[in-house]
Amino acid sequence: MDKLPYLVGDVTIKSNLEIEEVGNVISKEILGGLKFGGKEKRIYDEVPALFISSPLLGLSVVLQGYKGFGETEGYVLSILPNDNICDVEREEFKLDYYLTMLLKSVLKNHDEIEVLDVDINRC
Repeated sequence: MDKLPYLVGDVTIKSNLEIEEVGNVISKEILGGLKFGGKEKRIYDEVPALFISSPLLGLSVVLQGYKGFGETEGYVLSILPNDNICDVEREEFKLDYYLTMLLKSVLKNHDEIEVLDVDINRC
């Protein structure tokens, strides 16, 4: 039996904008205007997070805060399967590099958002 592709990806973003502002830009630029929401649900205890409420092609899209830039606030955009497909063997495919290059391209005119280079050793 073939393995099901398990698509996962993370992009690290540096910005002093609020998470909602970063989410609005990402929504407009790569998600066809689908809005992030759910901050009040506090899906992570340690950091703020937003998500697209309905899966996109079976994938969950989450924008979460990230602590690790010293004084500069940062975020991680994550794409991961919604896990609605059960009882199949999976093979993980990392989308980090693709997502990083996509965001670098579409956000090149947004000076307030910096997409950090991906560690290709993780891909």
